[in-house]
Amino acid sequence: MHDDRLYDEKELEKSWLLSYSDLITLLFVIVVIIAASQANNIQSQREEARKESVEQQATLEQVHESLDLLNLQKLELQREVHQLEAQKKSLTGTEQDNADVASAVKPPPPIGSQDKDTAEGDMETVRTKLSSALAELNLDFEETEEGLRIRLPVSILFTSGSSELKDQGKQVVGTVAGVLQRFGNRVRIEGYTDDTPIAHSAYQTNWELSTGRAIAVMREMVDAYSLPSTRFTVAGLGESKPLMDNSNEENRARNRRVEIIILAEKE
Repeated sequence: MHDDRLYDEKELEKSWLLSYSDLITLLFVIVVIIAASQANNIQSQREEARKESVEQQATLEQVHESLDLLNLQKLELQREVHQLEAQKKSLTGTEQDNADVASAVKPPPPIGSQDKDTAEGDMETVRTKLSSALAELNLDFEETEEGLRIRLPVSILFTSGSSELKDQGKQVVGTVAGVLQRFGNRVRIEGYTDDTPIAHSAYQTNWELSTGRAIAVMREMVDAYSLPSTRFTVAGLGESKPLMDNSNEENRARNRRVEIIILAEKE
């Protein structure tokens, strides 16, 4: 009985040793597999790095070739530019010589014709600038013998019976002043009313109201846009010189106006 127990214990020890040996073997196999996998990964990474290096080298070579081509094109363009500049200088010299010859044989202009041409050229420029500026405000002007006449309805400049410019009126006057700043022409400002007697106003007559409104327009140009007051002439003409008969409100509205005349003469 004692011998049987001893035999079982020995068999148990052998079975334990066998399991431990299997575990060690299994771990060793796993380590070998992992090492082999890592080696393959490293080899793959090296191969990819080598391919990328080759591709980068090829790209750099292409870039260098492109730069060389661009440099050649740049040199060619510079050479052509130098040739064109030389041709331009040659042509300019020839034209200058021709101009000198022409000026030497050209008769002098008649006395006073140069000033007339300059004045006409200036008025043409004023006309162009004014037309462009007023077009944005849906306004227009009339050409007369003495200059350019701009008719501004009182409704966009002042409130009824007042000579204080509204914000819209200041904008319109500022547009005209912006054109006048570029030129030295003299300006006449005329105020007009309809024939309706004044009932509620700081002014007693239409003559005074029309004069106050003309002065207000001039003041805006002088104070806000630094135009010299010596360029201006101001007149209040009241209900005289109506554009239409005062038989209805529409006609009376057209007669209530401020006219800015840009004269051909300069200060």
